Amino acid sequence: MIPILIIAGPTASGKSKLAVELARKLDGEIISADSRQIYRALDAGTAKPSKEERARVRHHLIDIIDPVEKYNAGRFARDAASVIEKLVNERKTPIVCGGTGFYIQALVRPFFSEPESSDRRKEEVRLRLKEMYEKKGAETLHEELAGLDPESAARLHPNDFQRVSRALELYYLSDRTMTQLLSEPQRESPYAPLTILLDPQAEQLKEAISFRSKKMLNSGWPEEVRALLASGVSPDAPGLQSLGYKEVIDLVKGKISRKETLERIIRKTWQYARRQRTWFKARRAEMNVDPKNVAPEGIISLWSTHCSR
Repeated sequence: MIPILIIAGPTASGKSKLAVELARKLDGEIISADSRQIYRALDAGTAKPSKEERARVRHHLIDIIDPVEKYNAGRFARDAASVIEKLVNERKTPIVCGGTGFYIQALVRPFFSEPESSDRRKEEVRLRLKEMYEKKGAETLHEELAGLDPESAARLHPNDFQRVSRALELYYLSDRTMTQLLSEPQRESPYAPLTILLDPQAEQLKEAISFRSKKMLNSGWPEEVRALLASGVSPDAPGLQSLGYKEVIDLVKGKISRKETLERIIRKTWQYARRQRTWFKARRAEMNVDPKNVAPEGIISLWSTHCSR
């Protein structure tokens, strides 16, 4: 099996900084497992690694699709697998870094088979979900999912129509929740993951989210959104469903103040981070550490032992 190092944790927990440091010391490259950093032109609002970080260490699966395109965990698993194969052939350490737990799980634990259903039935279900979204809003879909599949709802943001509707679609097509489908026996994974979970204290994480949100808003986020809308990108485009973009769209359209925009972004990011923590804590990690006390040397030692097994 192929050893891979995974740096996971909630948003604003310092994953990127640690991953870069480890990549430098382990002759590695980073595979981003972030469902929003995949989008080109979404920079200020997705907290992509800085130019300096990307200059120090090569990053993969960042800026790979346009905001109007769809992407999913299955595609990520295939793309990441191709990168890992290349890195292994080059004798480099594959370091998967991100907070999109579903992406990481798709990579290390192969997905379920697609439920058998006719194209007509699939289209009927998708149309019904889209109509519900347009008439009642994203939160209504999320509430429905929470009643059917609480675990999936806990890891998905209420505004993430693409993934919430996908989970509901699977249920309507198979009468099984995504959680149930994922729990069924799958083919053996080719990877031997070593997972390092960054788990900051709640107050520490809240402060980091507040600081980062202010920095993002003051670093061109509204200008970025204004340019995207002016170029013809729809507010309903998959990329603009990313956390915080709805609020910034309302800001540039004059619907809410800058102060209210920031408050909403901080509140929703904290809610999302709490769901991420719940998701990651329910899964195995070889090391669970507070970012304030993380010791790269200890991780390197653990990695060395892991690779020698």
